Amino acid sequence: MSVETNTYDRLWADTWGDQQYYGPVHRCQNKALVKLIAKLDVRTVLDVGCGAGDNLAALAQAMPHLILTGTDVSREALALAARRVPKARLSCLDAQKEKLDERFDLVLCNQVVEHLIDDTAAFRNLARMAKSWVLVATMRGHMRRSELTIGHIRNYSDFELRAKAENAGLEVVDIFGWGFPFYSPLYRTAIEWLPSGPPEGKFGIIQKSIANFLYHLYALNIPRHGDVVTMLARPRESTV
Repeated sequence: MSVETNTYDRLWADTWGDQQYYGPVHRCQNKALVKLIAKLDVRTVLDVGCGAGDNLAALAQAMPHLILTGTDVSREALALAARRVPKARLSCLDAQKEKLDERFDLVLCNQVVEHLIDDTAAFRNLARMAKSWVLVATMRGHMRRSELTIGHIRNYSDFELRAKAENAGLEVVDIFGWGFPFYSPLYRTAIEWLPSGPPEGKFGIIQKSIANFLYHLYALNIPRHGDVVTMLARPRESTV
């Protein structure tokens, strides 16, 4: 097992915890991704870096007809995903080094590429596994201190994100942000002032209440603006 895999096993076991279930950004993004995917004509979906299966579970509930597959470098995360989404096919995979030997209507990669040393190789593998669509969500803007502690290597500009997608053989259809102003920059900056930084591990009653308040506040964000960036692309014919 690699050092990187050990790191993400620890993060899933100890750090991310309830943030994935109650965290307002995760909840908002999960809802938005499901809404966007519902507009695409897809049946087979691959979630690369599926983590504990939050997106897969939401897709399974909203669109039961989907055939779902998930991959992750962390076996700890895959064990959590298997309990949450028993209908999904799950496997351990490092998208920087390998790909599945099949193609899917949609390849989803949510909050993963900012963690990868060789994101260029990962973008190529995403493109090679996609029949119709690639959907990537990541971060842009100034990187905060707490992001470094959870393995972020970079934040993207729209130009860099588009360039890496196009170099991988993808045609970018849309790039848009989320979070302005209440998450980014307001909350995203203010939380760095706390000695403990963003909440980790198990949420208590107070943390759950704050998270729920922020979830509803974030509904007032200006659409398509902010540092959480989503890119929708499709493979060019030469990549298919």
